[in-house]
Amino acid sequence: MGNKKENLRPKNIIISSIIGGILGGIAMVIVLMIGAMTLSLPPTGFPLVMGLALGASMSDAVAVGMIAHFVVSIVLGVIFGAIVSYVRPLILTFSLKALGLGLAAGLIIYVVAFIPVAMTMFAPVMMHIMGPMAAAILPDVFIIAVIGHILYGLILGISAFEIGIRLS
Repeated sequence: MGNKKENLRPKNIIISSIIGGILGGIAMVIVLMIGAMTLSLPPTGFPLVMGLALGASMSDAVAVGMIAHFVVSIVLGVIFGAIVSYVRPLILTFSLKALGLGLAAGLIIYVVAFIPVAMTMFAPVMMHIMGPMAAAILPDVFIIAVIGHILYGLILGISAFEIGIRLS
């Protein structure tokens, strides 16, 4: 965990952040699926809601939700990679810093992006599908989501650094 590397090339950090975004996105999907099952929902409940919120039909919603999830995971990985490559105080120089910045990124994404989207797009879809039960499980959904975003950020950060070292 104490790996230290100076002068990682920005291109390699951005590529490794894309990989980290995908890996973090996979980990988040696993957390969301397990979380859904703990709420007695189908494991595909979260991508279903995302797909429906994006206007997909019921039969296409899970696939649309998964595709959207991974597009967002990759785009956020690129943004993270660019920030930690070009903002001097945030340039990745050791693995603990990468983990810390990844954790911060995951929490920022949760607060700035997930919560507003969940409240304005996902909650109405959940209410339509589930009725009053949606309001009852919403606090649990937020807990599951924050765990998923923390895991995403940690994986994104460490992947950006460790894979970036191997590409340099």
